Amino acid sequence: MKKCSLDHFTDSLKPWLDQQYIHRVVINTRGQVTFTFRDGISDTYEITDCGRHQVEKVCRDLAESGIAVEGLC
Repeated sequence: MKKCSLDHFTDSLKPWLDQQYIHRVVINTRGQVTFTFRDGISDTYEITDCGRHQVEKVCRDLAESGIAVEGLC
């Protein structure tokens, strides 16, 4: 699991979004976010400088762009 700030998290998403590489996103009950990529590899992030509400907002934006997101309230 990678720990990072919300800014670092959103910046790290940009290359993946440009290439349509993200297959699915899951937010667990602790607010950790797991990405599963089209090649089957998974990566989990814990965003350390904000609450679940802000993480969900970023994930809602991903859902609106067509990525499957599970665990949104």
